[in-house]
Amino acid sequence: MKPQSKFVVSLLLALSFAAAGGIADSSSACSTTLSFAQQGPGRGPISAPRDAEAEKQSFKSLDAAKFYFYKRKPSKNNKEELERSNKAIIDRLQEIVDTNPHFARIDEVYFMLGEVYNRGGETDKAVENWTKASKEGSDEKIKSEAQKRLDEAQANTKSKKG
Repeated sequence: MKPQSKFVVSLLLALSFAAAGGIADSSSACSTTLSFAQQGPGRGPISAPRDAEAEKQSFKSLDAAKFYFYKRKPSKNNKEELERSNKAIIDRLQEIVDTNPHFARIDEVYFMLGEVYNRGGETDKAVENWTKASKEGSDEKIKSEAQKRLDEAQANTKSKKG
C-alpha cells in the first residue's frame, strides 16, 4: 500500500473512532468527540405530522360550531330550537374528534363540547369534556377556563347533595 493511502485509511479510522467517542484525552480521563460528528436530536419529528387537509376541514367545522354557538343563539323560551342547535353543534365537534383526534386545537373542541352539553343540561358529559380539555390542552387560557368550569360543576353537585 502506498504511504498516502495508508494515511487516508488511518485518518478515516481515527475519525470513525472519534465519532464513536472512543478517543481519550491523554491529559485527563474524559473522552472527547469531534464537534462536526455531533448531530443533536436527529430522531425525527416528536409527533406524527398532521394531515393538512384534515386540519383545514377541522378548522372549518370548529369555526362553524363557534358561529352557531356564539352568534346564532336560539330563543330562550324555545326548547326545541335549543335542542336542534345543540345537536348541530355537537355533531360538528364530534366529527372533528372522530376524524382528526390530533387536531391542533382539540382542547378548544373539548371545551366547547362541554359548554354545549352544559347548556343542554347534560352535566356529566360536560364535565367529561372539560376534563379532557384541561388535560390535553396546550392553551393556558382554555385550560384555566375548563378548570374553572370543573370547579363550578363540582360546587353545584356538592350543593345539590348537601
